[in-house]
Amino acid sequence: MSNQPIVLITGCSSGGIGYSLAKVFAKEGNKVIATARRVETMEGLEEFGCDKERLDILSQESIERVVENVIAKYGHIDVLVNNAGMPAVGALLDIDLDKAQQCVNTNVFGTLAMCRAVAVHMAKRKKGKIVNIGSVVGYTSTPWAGIYALSKAAVHSMSDTLRMELKPFGIQVTVVAPGAIRSNIGAAGEAGNLVPEGSLYAPVANYIIARASLSQGPHSTPTEVFASRVVKKVSQATVPRYITTGAMIVLHQKMQLTP
Repeated sequence: MSNQPIVLITGCSSGGIGYSLAKVFAKEGNKVIATARRVETMEGLEEFGCDKERLDILSQESIERVVENVIAKYGHIDVLVNNAGMPAVGALLDIDLDKAQQCVNTNVFGTLAMCRAVAVHMAKRKKGKIVNIGSVVGYTSTPWAGIYALSKAAVHSMSDTLRMELKPFGIQVTVVAPGAIRSNIGAAGEAGNLVPEGSLYAPVANYIIARASLSQGPHSTPTEVFASRVVKKVSQATVPRYITTGAMIVLHQKMQLTP
């Protein structure tokens, strides 16, 4: 058992948002259980006192094992951060449907599965915080990122519903909508054939390929700066419904107002 706040974070591979969130939460005195599909990708987090667990959010068995281990060792979970996710770049007419389904399953149903597994334990204590990582494209879709955008819009909508359904049990739910954050998600998004042979969009293939790493430009917000802002907000007694931060936020806000 522990008197420290217990924070469980998914998707903590080095170079990503989750890795920086784990470091900052730990530096602020929380006990962090960092997870990823491969433990070796989280090298270095043990130096900040983080526990490391292998977790596949698409495996109910894996989810139950990790949550049960945390409850058995520490007695409770104060904060769940659902950061694990999958990018998807390509025109809606071109993108491989298996890849699209995997993106939606990971970003939406993987997140929901984690919420379900942890919320029942939080409800017993009548307290807890669930932090779901969405995206600014969950507000405003852009070309070549339609599948990713719809998955994050679903995360936003799901979180709004969970906020209402879990409020009677003392559980707060917030959505973090990052702007352009310098992380490894851009590199992950470059994998695969983004413009298949015969595509209607072959003349603009270079733009689609560039979209895969758009968030990794020179003005992108560093992950640790982003993480510090998020941890500060989440550590408040009452967390905001939405936390929107990072580069290109203003651009997306303006896009929401255009016809």
